[in-house]
Amino acid sequence: MNVKSILDRPDYEEYLVRIYFGSSSADLRSCISRAYRDFTRTLHGLGRLPMRRVLQNHAADYLFRQFSDLQDGVKPKNQEDYDYWHRMTCGELISLYEKHGYERFCFGQGQKWINMAFKYIYVLGEDRVFGFGELYEFCHVPIDNILIKQLEKYGFPRPSRPWSRLGDYDEYLSLQLWIRKRFSLLPLDVEFLLWMGRDPAIEGEDAVR
Repeated sequence: MNVKSILDRPDYEEYLVRIYFGSSSADLRSCISRAYRDFTRTLHGLGRLPMRRVLQNHAADYLFRQFSDLQDGVKPKNQEDYDYWHRMTCGELISLYEKHGYERFCFGQGQKWINMAFKYIYVLGEDRVFGFGELYEFCHVPIDNILIKQLEKYGFPRPSRPWSRLGDYDEYLSLQLWIRKRFSLLPLDVEFLLWMGRDPAIEGEDAVR
């Protein structure tokens, strides 16, 4: 019996996407939902909050609206505009959690949620989640323990407290500025390369030669 597989490379890629993002088709909402799972373990005490499910849904809906506005509306035209959008979005997430009785949500957690959502958007690509390509150059890297450990080899300054407890946005932004100045590559390029075990310093030098 000589039967050949009817599957091709896109089919296998679709399988990986569905395994990671869930059974439904990957879209903007699934990027936001998957990014939430990347920091939820740091939300200590949230499980004791009676309305935690309502809070989670409200926060996810808020982020979806913010991302949708970027997708369909007026986008930040420069780094300063994007940084302002990022700061305000993190701040609104903190206020939302406080209004629902959870006062331990920090900028460190907000940045992880936003930055990981963007990372997943770009991994999925324009065909799946359209309208964000021109923002890639402005995006921040997700600050977490793994990235901090990788960047320390290049002299990265250790934050004053654990990444999830960062409560000073200016300190957080100073870490992003350090990455922008240290490497000649775009910040998300640096982050992706580090995860793949490649040296962004060397590849950045090669890129500008």
